[in-house]
Amino acid sequence: MVKNIPDIILAREAKWMYEKGRGFEPIKGDMTRWRGLIPGRGEFKNRFFTVELEMLDGFPATPPLVKMISEVDHPRVGKGKIIDLWIVRRWNPEYHLFQAANSIKGLFAREPLRPAAHLLKKGVKPKTQPTDAYVVYNRQKQQLEDVLNQKQDEINRLKAALSGRSQIDRSSQRVKYMDRRKLELEEELFDTEERFHWADLTSVDFAKEYLRVRTQLQLIAMTQ
Repeated sequence: MVKNIPDIILAREAKWMYEKGRGFEPIKGDMTRWRGLIPGRGEFKNRFFTVELEMLDGFPATPPLVKMISEVDHPRVGKGKIIDLWIVRRWNPEYHLFQAANSIKGLFAREPLRPAAHLLKKGVKPKTQPTDAYVVYNRQKQQLEDVLNQKQDEINRLKAALSGRSQIDRSSQRVKYMDRRKLELEEELFDTEERFHWADLTSVDFAKEYLRVRTQLQLIAMTQ
């Protein structure tokens, strides 16, 4: 089914997923659906559990669908294998898909996953060679190297411009700077809300941090 999500948003979210949402990749080239692997802990430390993120119509105004694909027993995985993720319940259009991906990792790092009871009764043992996981992470490594090479090319162009070998489009550079700064603040806002959700921040400290970041985001919005 074709989704009503602008190509520019899909391209932006894909770029940031490759840079910041490691361990996830698009399903069969579909940039609206991303699958990732979450490592187990303890006796299941060699097992990987599959999760899926899907952008729905209206994204980013509409939160993504977050599902567990593997069969697990976990208090945060409910009917239809939907993962109860705080970022989805309190979704903000300024959030991004990679933040949802990283929130999944944070959740299951605090509350580890385990296979469903009926699988354990059958004597299912943790995988000793998680081939699928290695394949995904190797692809992600190559994708990250490609991104880093692109960044290095940008740095080289800037160095050449500063040395007088080319012209700097100052307007373009300003737009890029403001976009980067906006993303940094959006990440900071997300981090502040996540820390508050896990009670790592008091209500007073959360209010101060939230107001500070929101004010800076509003100032950037006024200049664009």
